Amino acid sequence: MIWTTRLGFARNKFLYENNGLGFLPSSLGLPKDIDTTADRAMFPTISVGGERSLGGGDHRQSGFNSWSLLSNLARVTGKHSLKAGHEGRLLLINVWEARNAGAFSFTAEFTQGPNPTVASATAGYGFASFRLGTGSSGNLLQGWKNVAASSTYHAFYLQDDWRVTSKLTLNLGVRFDFDVPRTERYNRMNWFDQSIPSVLASTPGYSNMTGGVIFVRVDGNPRKQYDGDYNNFAPRIGLAYQVNSKTVIRAGFAQLFGPTSMAAQGTVGPYGFRNDYTWVTSLDNGLTPQNYLGNPFPNGFRALPGAADGLLTGTGGTLEAPLRNTVTPYTMQWNLTVQRELPGRVLFEAGYIGNGGRQQSRGGEGGFTLNQLDARYLALGTQLNQTVPNPFFGKGLGGVLANSTVAQSQLLRPYPQFGDIHPLFSNGGNTSYHALQTTFSKRYAQGVTFEGNYTFSKHLAHDESHMDSYNLALSKAVTSNHIPHRFVFSGVYELPFGKGRQFGSSMSRLADLAVGGWQVNGIITIQSGAPLSITATNNIGLYTKSARANNNGTSAAKSGDVRDRMAAYFDPSVFSHRHPSLSETSASGSPTCSAITATISISPSSSNSRWWRRFACSSGPRPSTLSIAYSSAASTPL
Repeated sequence: MIWTTRLGFARNKFLYENNGLGFLPSSLGLPKDIDTTADRAMFPTISVGGERSLGGGDHRQSGFNSWSLLSNLARVTGKHSLKAGHEGRLLLINVWEARNAGAFSFTAEFTQGPNPTVASATAGYGFASFRLGTGSSGNLLQGWKNVAASSTYHAFYLQDDWRVTSKLTLNLGVRFDFDVPRTERYNRMNWFDQSIPSVLASTPGYSNMTGGVIFVRVDGNPRKQYDGDYNNFAPRIGLAYQVNSKTVIRAGFAQLFGPTSMAAQGTVGPYGFRNDYTWVTSLDNGLTPQNYLGNPFPNGFRALPGAADGLLTGTGGTLEAPLRNTVTPYTMQWNLTVQRELPGRVLFEAGYIGNGGRQQSRGGEGGFTLNQLDARYLALGTQLNQTVPNPFFGKGLGGVLANSTVAQSQLLRPYPQFGDIHPLFSNGGNTSYHALQTTFSKRYAQGVTFEGNYTFSKHLAHDESHMDSYNLALSKAVTSNHIPHRFVFSGVYELPFGKGRQFGSSMSRLADLAVGGWQVNGIITIQSGAPLSITATNNIGLYTKSARANNNGTSAAKSGDVRDRMAAYFDPSVFSHRHPSLSETSASGSPTCSAITATISISPSSSNSRWWRRFACSSGPRPSTLSIAYSSAASTPL
């Protein structure tokens, strides 16, 4: 029996100094109180549609500390090779970050016509909106990130490599791992409770209103931000079977639990210890300007309230908070391969590879919302944009609820007291990958060796920015790195010239240095191109997180030499702006391209490289490798 133990420590310090540090936003004409409210004086972010953005970025001073302890027992008994062990980690994360001193975005929204409720690809001008001071969105974050979080991770495993017979080997194992949910040194964390009665439920007509953040270590609440997920048992099984001296079959399955958002990190959603001042640019979904750039936050600023606001924390604006019942994401992996030695010392292998991700993040930090308007309200049409009396006016709320009127659509949201509600890294996203993978290789013989592989695959996933947060299936499509076909071939051929070779075996030493020991090697890659993303203006009117263009069912890909299509690589006429409806066909398919890349190199073989380097140095600088590269691209149908 062998026992091994390893203790480790790693520290990573992240210092990032913003280039605009020290710049006062008031010098641009913005209100002076922005200078003192921002965590650091920096140049604000100015984003104008169709133009290059100015400013932006963070100012960071963070430290990431990790302790690890790994302990294993190994024993061989009979036909069994047994292993058992424990892996533990302690994370100590200290993050301080200052956001830009305000972010202000401008699109063509307020300068397009003649019908402002219909999106247009040609009407309006973002820079004109900027000159008018009529923005599309923006905010100022105070207390962006100030976190001192810690958590522990534990994993226990048992593995048995069992040689059943001389031809059959089984690999059997199970792993149990979990994160103990994080805590924060000063308890600056909370979570969003969807069912807790709201303190605003006394408002006439809203007696059933629920939702609000719950702070750790307040009113007897636990100190941990999550319940925890402690049933993560992950089995794995594999086998290798030798059919005969030239054929081997391998298969396997494994369930793997991945990193979880419950671990210590810097993004914990500390609203209350962070103020998010929303630039309310319009109360009727972009039809009428509300607050202009000259005074984007007319209601002023306040000190960080901590947990004092209770269930009213973040009302009227965007809220980011995790859900307490978050679980651990996991993947299931499986494969079946056959390996065969062919004549000529060529080894060939073909296999099916599969991978399925479950309970992955469905929206990251902001691509999924709990407060989207239900699609049934689209039947109200333009009534959604009408302003009506604000039933919460006078209750000290901010953001879109600070005025005496409010859009009808705001009051129909599931949680009308909030804007967007982003459940940080919440579960619900799925991924899938299926592939036929083949490889072939020839062992070195008579100066020749080569290797190649071909993969035919499909990679699907739920996007992390959703057109309908109630129907994630609408966001399932091929991923940005989906490459359905990929072929790679490489080879080496040693030229038969020089001493001991087929030609010139008796040549002089000087001649051998010049023409002997050379080799030709090459690599060729032929693959499909990555999908193109076709975007669209989000005019759905339901507070969705994204919108995608409609497709008429026809492929946008064009044929012919790509160099003849540089001005019109694909056909844009098959796409159109989305009418305010979620039921139409979205552009889940998009044009792709295929690419061919080849590289041929001529260089001295390893057996003669020492003499070549000496010769090259004595004769002055010169290349020791001659490379010839070719690349091309062509369109391919979807």
